[in-house]
Amino acid sequence: MKFWTLLLIPVIALSIGCASTIIGTPIDKAKLDQIVPGTPEGKVTEVFGQPFKKEMVSGDTTKYVYTYYEEHPRLLRKDVQIKHTLEVYAKGGMVEKYDMKKESINATNAADE
Repeated sequence: MKFWTLLLIPVIALSIGCASTIIGTPIDKAKLDQIVPGTPEGKVTEVFGQPFKKEMVSGDTTKYVYTYYEEHPRLLRKDVQIKHTLEVYAKGGMVEKYDMKKESINATNAADE
């Protein structure tokens, strides 16, 4: 019984320490296909929900910003961090364009310091 306890403690500790972190809702390609130039502005929040940020950029152009962040820790190597950003621009009540960015962020693990 002691053997299993000693074996189980490091396994549990590693599994907790290696859990992925996810912030936001993944930006689904099928949902993105519903947002094309000329789509009514209200469809953006209907499809993606409330944005992370909504701002007026110029005149009557509104920018909706949606972000999704994921981090996958790895032992003895750099963590993998990926940030997805969707920016939808609407002018005059209609979607004008959108910009989807996927950015890899290099994170340093405590083992690298």
